Amino acid sequence: MRAQPMISSSVTVGLLKAIKDAGIDPSRVFERLDLDPAVFSRDDGFIPCSGFARVLEQAAVLAGDRAFGLHFGASANPKNIGALAYAVFNAPTVAVAFETAARYLHIHNEAALATYKEENNLSYLRYGVKDLGAAAPEQFIEYGMAVAFNTLRVMVGSQWNPREVHFAHDGPPSTSEHQQFFRAPVLFSCPTSAFVMEREFCSRPIPAADSNLFEILRRYLEDVLSHVPKEDESLAMVRRKIAETIKEGNPKLDQVAKAMALSPRTLQRQLNEYGIDFRTLVDDTRKRFAQDYLKDSSNTLTQIAFLLGYSELSAFNRSFKRWTGKTPLAYRRSFHP
Repeated sequence: MRAQPMISSSVTVGLLKAIKDAGIDPSRVFERLDLDPAVFSRDDGFIPCSGFARVLEQAAVLAGDRAFGLHFGASANPKNIGALAYAVFNAPTVAVAFETAARYLHIHNEAALATYKEENNLSYLRYGVKDLGAAAPEQFIEYGMAVAFNTLRVMVGSQWNPREVHFAHDGPPSTSEHQQFFRAPVLFSCPTSAFVMEREFCSRPIPAADSNLFEILRRYLEDVLSHVPKEDESLAMVRRKIAETIKEGNPKLDQVAKAMALSPRTLQRQLNEYGIDFRTLVDDTRKRFAQDYLKDSSNTLTQIAFLLGYSELSAFNRSFKRWTGKTPLAYRRSFHP
C-alpha cells in the first residue's frame, strides 16, 4: 500500500493567524472540512498533505483571495523546515543547494516532487505535488513556491529575483500580486511549475556557507532518507493519534480521523488496505504502550491502567495477560528482577 503523503506540521506555524488576518474565523474553515483545528496549531510531527492543501484551498475560497497560498508562504520562515533548510543554506554552490533540496525534500513533504536541470544557458528548479487525492493543488503549489523563493533569498541575498516563474495551473484574473512578490515575469498554464534562472547564477558559491556543517547535515539527511520506514508512516500516525486520546477511554474511529484531518471513511479505507481493523489497532497500541510503561519502574500499575484508559486495574491485568500470556507484574519483573 502507498502510505498517504505527510508533511511536517511546521508548515502550520502561523496558519490560524493567517486565516484570521484574511478576515475569516478559522472555525469556519475547519467546520466546512470536518477537521480538527488543533491538528493545525502544532509545530511538531506530521499532518496529511491533503488536509493542509484542503485548508489552504478553503481559506482562499472563503477569503475570496486566489493568492492565499502565496501570501501564507510569503510569511513563512524557511528555517522552520529544519535540517533540510540549513543544509541548503550551507551548500557550496547554488546548484548543489538545489540538488540537495530535490533529493531530501521528501523528508519534509512526501507529496513534493522537485527536480533541478540545466538546459542550454538556463537552469530550471521544477516543483510539483502528487497523491493529494481530491484536494486541489494550486494553493499548495503557490505556498511551496513562495517558501522556496524566501529560501533562495536567505541563501543569496534579498535582492535576488529569478528570470521567470512558471506555474502549471491556470492563473487568476490579475497576476499583479504574483509579479510584485517574485519581482519577475510570472507565467501560468505552463508545462510545469518552476523557477527559471541563468545557468551562471547556479554556479555561484553561497555566501557564508559552512562546508563542514553541510557535510554533517547531508549525512544526517541521507540517514533519515534511508532508514525512516515511509511505507508505515500512515499507520504510525494513527497509532500516535490513538495514544493521544486513549486515556479518555476507548478512542473512536471518527475521533481519530478528525485529529488526522481525514474523513472516517478515508481512514477506514486506509486501515483496510493494511489489513487491520480499527479496534485491533487500538488494542495493539495499548499493548505497545503498556510494555513501554512497564519498563519504567517509576510508573505504578494503577497509573499505567489509567494512562491506557482502564477504569479498573483488574481490567488492565486481564488485557495484558491476553496480549502476552503474563501479568503486568511478571512482565515488569523480567526487566527489573
